[in-house]
Amino acid sequence: MKLNKIILDNFRNYNNLDIGFDKDIVCFTGLNGQGKTNLIEAISVLGLLNSFRTNNYSEMKKFGEDYFFISGDFVDKNDNELNIKISFSNRKKKVIFQDKKVLKFSDFWGNIPIVYLIPDESIITTGPPLERRKFVDKLLSMIDKEYFSLLKNYTKTLKQKNRILYSFKKDNKFQPEMIEVYNEQLLEYGTKIFKKRIEFLEGFDKFFKDILLFISDGLFSGDISYSSSMDLDDYQNDLKKQLSENIQTEKDRGLSIIGPHKDDLVFKINDNDLRKYGSKGQHKLFLVALKLSEIKYIKSITDEYPIFLLDDLYSEIDEKKSGKIAKILDKDIQTFITTSNSSIINQFDVNNTRIFNVTEGALTLQ
Repeated sequence: MKLNKIILDNFRNYNNLDIGFDKDIVCFTGLNGQGKTNLIEAISVLGLLNSFRTNNYSEMKKFGEDYFFISGDFVDKNDNELNIKISFSNRKKKVIFQDKKVLKFSDFWGNIPIVYLIPDESIITTGPPLERRKFVDKLLSMIDKEYFSLLKNYTKTLKQKNRILYSFKKDNKFQPEMIEVYNEQLLEYGTKIFKKRIEFLEGFDKFFKDILLFISDGLFSGDISYSSSMDLDDYQNDLKKQLSENIQTEKDRGLSIIGPHKDDLVFKINDNDLRKYGSKGQHKLFLVALKLSEIKYIKSITDEYPIFLLDDLYSEIDEKKSGKIAKILDKDIQTFITTSNSSIINQFDVNNTRIFNVTEGALTLQ
């Protein structure tokens, strides 16, 4: 997937930008606060319909304006042209894809695959289980419509069950047969979600191990495993058993505590738990390897490289390791990079690179 052109109107600090891209490596350089990250944020919104900064569309408007408009012209591996337009006005957003209004998020999700790596994503390796589940769920939902549907149904059922549990706790009334109905649905959806996650990890981990070894120059080996309170060898039956045995406990807490929404991933580096023993540098490399593996995995399933967005990656990566990363990216993967140090672009093929200087929401070709 490639982005050929983007238009921004009143998006963040961009008043009116209309610019094309004819290379696979695009670097936005300049001082901090000039709008470099705003550019890749706009690209992420075009592909994912949401921002990696905020869930509130109104925050993306240029200060003092009452609307914004963004548009992107993309082309896929078969040279099919894809256009998406997003506008926000009067607290309402409108999405037009291929000249048709997008009514449901699921109708669009996955058409324009995007992978991004921003500083805040360090929470994937350092934060709670929720962040690692989100990493897997977003990736699988992008390439597997069945998983997207399963996750949507599971989440909807879980919310309904939690509302009932909360009302039982509040009113001190209990009807276990109602909970059993929800548990049957959660068992069905949850088992399928688990199986797809395990299948995903089996394929993903192969890419990850090789990439981490490569970019660390053989210093670090990595491993990703699935963690659950359920028996991984008999997940369905154990899930059924635990759902039944914990009905009273969930009623007392007013919350569902059993299911794949509580599962986790365990990250290991050189056979040590990354969260407990990993250094800051190891966390960074592990995260980079995760994202590069995400690109490779998507390509292996869809035969389409996603667009890769890198925000200020090289501030914590030394020159040797960044050179290794460049070797992976410099292979038909369109990559947008923000940095205040344009010298890192020297690691890429000069014939496949464009550098733009960003100053107060204006771009000039360097």
